[in-house]
Amino acid sequence: MKTAIVTDSGSGLNKQQADALGIYYLPLQIIVNDNMYLDGVDIQVEQIYEMLKQGEMPTTSMPPMGIIEELFHKLKKDGYEDVIAIPLTSGLSSTSSVMHAVAKECELKLHIIETYSTCNIQCYLAKCAQQLVKQEVAAEEIVKRLQDSVAHSDTLIIPNDLQHLKRGGRLTPLAAALGGLLKIKPILKLDEGSQGKIDVFDKVRTMSKAMSKAVTTFQETKLDDAYTLTVLHSGSEEEGLKLKTLMEEAFPGMELYFGLIGAVISCHTGLGCLGIQYIRKVKM
Repeated sequence: MKTAIVTDSGSGLNKQQADALGIYYLPLQIIVNDNMYLDGVDIQVEQIYEMLKQGEMPTTSMPPMGIIEELFHKLKKDGYEDVIAIPLTSGLSSTSSVMHAVAKECELKLHIIETYSTCNIQCYLAKCAQQLVKQEVAAEEIVKRLQDSVAHSDTLIIPNDLQHLKRGGRLTPLAAALGGLLKIKPILKLDEGSQGKIDVFDKVRTMSKAMSKAVTTFQETKLDDAYTLTVLHSGSEEEGLKLKTLMEEAFPGMELYFGLIGAVISCHTGLGCLGIQYIRKVKM
């Protein structure tokens, strides 16, 4: 039985990177001044950062229906029976529900991994799933292993401001209400507890205090070498490196990925956002 792995651009991968890994790719849409771009196909993260610097307020949408249909029909034609999809959490996007409908039409057995997150957690799971496919692990077992890891994961977000997230409607009402408060640096969470929606975790006064609080929170979880860590930033490398150093000091020797918040997510976080994630490593 052939198994295909599918992810979308919420993972931070672009199409070229996904193709190189053997992962099938669905680009979310980014709309700027009535121009529509396919994330990771005809627009890249660095271009989004430049647009944000110029004061643009991009919006986003799920992958075009036609692209999802085209991909799933191709998978069926190529003899795939199982599809394991690791999309952007359903709390932020309707991609997963549309994939369910298209898979039913194509008579494909679809397994959706609800990550309750995005970015590197999503990317990590997709990469692990593809490695397990190469090892000829059965689809049901791959799903079980990925879900076991998701159950031991978390994401904390420190936006520079809440205006982008507030305008995009991706915040819970409580988190959105903070957007009008001055001298508040919110720490936001994105996990199973928030059902994949962005909610308030804590409120502090400065970015440095927010970073310290986020790292301390992860320390309280008693993470060890069975986990992998992530530090991300959207166009704020200096602050991102400070957070990376704090994480390395708190978790010496642990595996840590440092990189950019992807284009479609940065459209909602705006510039200067920081994020940290952890997830228990997938059994390989």
